[in-house]
Amino acid sequence: MKKAKQIKPASYAGDAYRTADCRYVNHGQVAVNYSPAHQSAHYSGLVTCGSVWACPVCAAVIQERRRVEIEQGMAWAKAEGLAVVMVTFTFPHKAWQKLQELLDKQADAFKRLRKGRPWDAMKAKAGLEGLIRSLEVTHGQNGWHPHTHELWFLKGSPEVLASSLPVLWLNACAAAGLVDRKDQELVKAFMEHGVDVKENVEVGDYLAKQDDSRSWGLSHEMAKATSKAGRAKGVHPHHFLIRKADGDEERYIEYVDAMKGKRQLFWSPGLKKRAAVNELTDEELAEESREDSYVLGMLTPEDWEVVRGNDARAELLDAAEDGGWAAVKLLLEALRL
Repeated sequence: MKKAKQIKPASYAGDAYRTADCRYVNHGQVAVNYSPAHQSAHYSGLVTCGSVWACPVCAAVIQERRRVEIEQGMAWAKAEGLAVVMVTFTFPHKAWQKLQELLDKQADAFKRLRKGRPWDAMKAKAGLEGLIRSLEVTHGQNGWHPHTHELWFLKGSPEVLASSLPVLWLNACAAAGLVDRKDQELVKAFMEHGVDVKENVEVGDYLAKQDDSRSWGLSHEMAKATSKAGRAKGVHPHHFLIRKADGDEERYIEYVDAMKGKRQLFWSPGLKKRAAVNELTDEELAEESREDSYVLGMLTPEDWEVVRGNDARAELLDAAEDGGWAAVKLLLEALRL
């Protein structure tokens, strides 16, 4: 009889054990804090995984902080007299294609796009001062759909983008194996939909298809990519955890494994410094340490066991936001009953 193979926790896709402990296991005394600026309550003293891809809870926290950074970047650009343009890059994909394969080819296409004289000429003509790139992945009837939203800050005219970018992106995708030039119908559709350019962008004028059809500003579209759940264009992989349809578990593991180590947001070198945006890692943002927050109260180890045992972590924060520490104590008494 063969000995059972032992699997180490680190061998799980996306460091699953670390994510499983996130905001559940405490590394000290648990405090309930309140931030007047954000009008929200949060815990401290808990383990956080800081994964913007694997963890829906950390993703929501990180993206909300990144949204503020993007707004700061946009405000700086406009103060400098730069045009703010949103450019979306996409490409055709099939249901049978693996996410890792598509991500590798997408990365190759972007490397090819951003080198050579045609790219340099277009960049110079548009006066590209810097960009912020957001990587997004959804899944729908045609399988995995990786795509990017980019904020371009221009000191020149953005008109050259609409005429030059589709051709440059087609050439890059064809060289990377994402587009077959022999398929004329595909090429025609690609030229129409492969690149989308939105000019004169304001913070609040970009309507993103989010959960419950909520309207977000442009900075939300960039930063809150993992909360998207559009029905016609597919769902974000975090939706698999709610839907739990056939194959969702396998797809989620494929997604976490493929995205591990990827950056959701990328700023051009030096752009954050120019916009006076602090350099913070996802892990630092996920800790929710806010300078303007204060401690409402401390939970005893027994209190935290009661909260966890009743799966009331979210309810306790809701109570703290609605009624302060008095409401928290009332909830704890009710949970003990």
